[in-house]
Formats: sequence, C-alpha cells, structure tokens
Amino acid sequence: MVAPSELPINTNATATQMAQTIMGDGVTIVSASYTGDGRSSGIYSDGLDTSPGVAPSDTGVILSTGRAADFTNSASRWWWWNSDDSNQNTDTSTNTSGPNNQSDFNAAAGANTYDASYMDIDFIPTGDTMTMQFVFSSEEYPEYQTSLYQDFVGVWINGTQVDVEIGDGDVDPRNVNDSTNENLFVDNTDDQYNTEMDGFTVTMTLTIPVNPGQVNSIRIGVADVLDTQYDSNLLIAADSVQTTLVAQSDQVTVNPTGSSTLDALANDDNATGGTLSITHINGIAVSAGDTVTLNTGQQVTLNADGTMSVLGDGDEETINYTYTVASSTGQTDVGYVTVESVPCFVAGTLIDTVAGPRPVETLRPGDLVETRDRGPQPLRWIGQRTVAATGDFAPVQISAGAMGDHDALRVSPQHRILVQDVMAHLLFEDPEVLAAARHLVNGQSIRVVEGGQVTYVHLLFDRHEIIRANGLLSESFLPGPQTASVFARETLEEIVALFPELDPATGAGYGPAARRILRRHEAALLRGGRAA
Repeated sequence: MVAPSELPINTNATATQMAQTIMGDGVTIVSASYTGDGRSSGIYSDGLDTSPGVAPSDTGVILSTGRAADFTNSASRWWWWNSDDSNQNTDTSTNTSGPNNQSDFNAAAGANTYDASYMDIDFIPTGDTMTMQFVFSSEEYPEYQTSLYQDFVGVWINGTQVDVEIGDGDVDPRNVNDSTNENLFVDNTDDQYNTEMDGFTVTMTLTIPVNPGQVNSIRIGVADVLDTQYDSNLLIAADSVQTTLVAQSDQVTVNPTGSSTLDALANDDNATGGTLSITHINGIAVSAGDTVTLNTGQQVTLNADGTMSVLGDGDEETINYTYTVASSTGQTDVGYVTVESVPCFVAGTLIDTVAGPRPVETLRPGDLVETRDRGPQPLRWIGQRTVAATGDFAPVQISAGAMGDHDALRVSPQHRILVQDVMAHLLFEDPEVLAAARHLVNGQSIRVVEGGQVTYVHLLFDRHEIIRANGLLSESFLPGPQTASVFARETLEEIVALFPELDPATGAGYGPAARRILRRHEAALLRGGRAA
C-alpha cells in the first residue's frame, strides 16, 4: 500500500488554459470551450511525484465523470473514517451536472450516457497526423470491466470518432483490463498506487488524421454509460497533442520459445529536427540493456542501438505493449508494438491455379499459381500449422460479396486483403492497397469467428504476390523481421536455402511488398469511407 496524497488540480482553469496545456508543437489553437460540471475538469500538476506510475506527465488536463479531485485522496482523520490508504473506496461515484445523453457519446456507446465532461478545440495543425498521450482510470474495474457499464473516452476529429490502435478500438474497461490487452492495464485494487481508482491504463496514445494548414475541430471527453455510478477519469499529458513526432505502430512475430528484434523508431515520423531514442517500455523507464517483463510473460529488452528484442514466454498468443519515444529537442510520443503470428490462409481456401481453383493445403512447390501482376508463377514453399481458433488466433471471416465479387473465406487476422476502390485512391492516391483482415472487421460482413481448431497455410513465391483466394485478391507470405523467430530451425533452413539472399533477421533481400500496406488508422479511414 502507498500513503494517500492529493494531486493538485486547478478546477478553475478555463477551457483556453486547458487547451493551451495539452496542445503542443505543430498546433495553433483558434478557440476552445468546455462542457460539463465545473468540478469535473482542471489542470493537474506535480503528477510524477504525487501519482508516480499513474499520471502520464507532470502536468496535464483531467476530465472526470465525477469530481476531478476524487482521483486521489488525503489521509482521513474523521471520527467516522480513519484511513491511510490511497484507494479508500471501491465505488467512488458522483452524479454531476455534466450533460446526459449527449448525442455523440450515446452514438459511440450505443447506450445512454451521463455526466459527460468534454472539451471542444478548434486548431490549425502543421502536419497531417496528430497524437495525444493519455491515461484512462476507472472505478468500473474490476467488477464491471466486462459488463454493459462501459464508461469510456470519446475523441472526435472533424465529427468522426477516432479509435485507439489496439483491440476493438475503444478506450473503456472492456478493451483494456486484466485479461484483454492486459499489458496495457494496471490493477490498483490492493492500493499499490496513489489514486482512488481501482484500475487504470498505462500511458496510451491516439493517432489522429488531421487536415494540415486548415482549421480542424476536435472533441475530447469522458462519460458514464447506462448509469451515473462509478467514476472514471481521462488524464491528458501536457503538450502531447502535437504533430511533430508521431510514433507509428509496429508488428513483430516471435516464436513462442524464440526471440525477435525490431527497430520501432525506423517508421516513426520525426519533424522535430532532433534525434530519437526510446525512454520507456510499457510505461517503465529504461536505458540500454534494461529488460521489462510484460504481464503476459514476454521480456522486452532495449538494445544499445535503439532496437528492442522480444523474448517469447512459451505461449502461442498475440499481445501488445507500448514504448515511449523522445526527441533530443524535447517532444515525446507513445507507440504500440503488436507481437503476433504469420499471416496465412485457412485450409480449404481455393487458390486460383493454371489447373483451376485448388484447396490451398493441396498445393505443392512447383505448382503454377495465377498471380495478378505476373501471370502464372511457381510456388516455391508451403507451410502450415493447426491451432485453437480462439482469441488472437481466431480467423477473420469475410462474407461473400463483402469486398466485391467473391465467395466467403477465412484468413488469419493479420492476413492482408487487396482493397481496390475509389476511396483508396482518394485517401492514399493508390487505387489498390493492402489492409490486414483484422483492420477491416466491421462486426457484420467481416467478423472474427471463434471455435474449434483452424489450420493456417503459408504460401511463398519468388516475390510478394497478389493471388486470388475464393475469388478475393489477397497477399502471399511476405518475409519480414519475423521470419527468423516464427519458424522452427529446419523450416528456416529450408526457406533460406531457397532464398539465399534473404536475411531472416530483417527480411531484407526478398523484395518489396506488392502494394502499399495500410496502417491500422489508415485502414479505419478507408473502412469509414466505404461505409459512408
């Protein structure tokens, strides 16, 4: 247990002052307003000393569905209550005068919302991507983390809701808890941290597409869902809503008993003029050589060259964690790393060959497969494995006609599908792009299907190819940094013998991707455009 100490919060701060606190480099504020109970917002200070391991920064803005001051406690010395605990209640609740049933929050939650507390800011950005670092904390943990009572954070840019790049995209107890995206969750039921809240996230980030050089509008807030009970809070780090340093998400594949190294800084967007370094792994401060053990058991080590090595813990699973990148000029951002398995087809999928459609598992090296770009090409290697179709290994089912003229099919969540339509051209200036199946899930025509076992099959050609599976165009296996860690030694030797130029540690020497590969937030934009 830790002793209680009140986090200093100025609840008299104006909307402009709060906007000035959180908006950083590359952003010019035009106007700002606040809607909610006056006790539900404020500028906090001394966060790193008062609430270490909880506050995302030393100063910032807090928005609450209750009283912002209830985020922490002081030692109680009343005749009816005497406590030296920082977490003194399991059900802290305040029914505030914040608006109920605000339309944006109701639509996002799919239910009635209460006690909303939110800011509206008009601003002009210099870049086309903006980020925001934050912590979500709630008394809904752990009792209601899988219930209908999902207090949540809502962020809208120019009227469009922005999803977080992990899980189902929501910032709420269901998406981040002790069993879902658990590396991003911190339990406080045993009073380990100085906050009244029973649980909270590590410092997370939102990646937000914006229109550079124009006035944009952002709404940032938090609301109770279905009732006014059990408070939740959003803490936004000072200067973190900015466009000059954007940590892009990364993916790496690790054999359950192996390790893999990734250069997470390589794809980060840096307009700061400084050099980048990693300062934290999953919220824990690190220096070169330090290792952080994740809640899921994997170990992440920061190497002297700025890369990170991930050591498996023996379990077959897909997990994620965060890293904090800092520029030598002072700016910071947080990025997500997803550790997962190789993209592949589900056994039974029909692949177009010169002899007609054939079940993918019946193909053999040397078979001629029809490709979109180069006509018939010989298959060089095929591999497969069978796993339980649950959790992160459950396949994504694409219904017949969901992406054009094709039959229904199932693929692994990370298998990339070719998307070809006007929206892709308008958004990315590419008429054809590749998007991971899990990023296209809409819960209806494209959804995750759990149950039983599933056999995944990998197809490797002389280069990355676009092939037709059950009538739908998608990718072949693209070797990357995961190649050395995901396959057994004998399999790896077989692949390297076929492709001696291939560096299995980096994927170099094989060739580029057949099409532009969309990141999650880009796929979300495309999905939203197609729905509209």
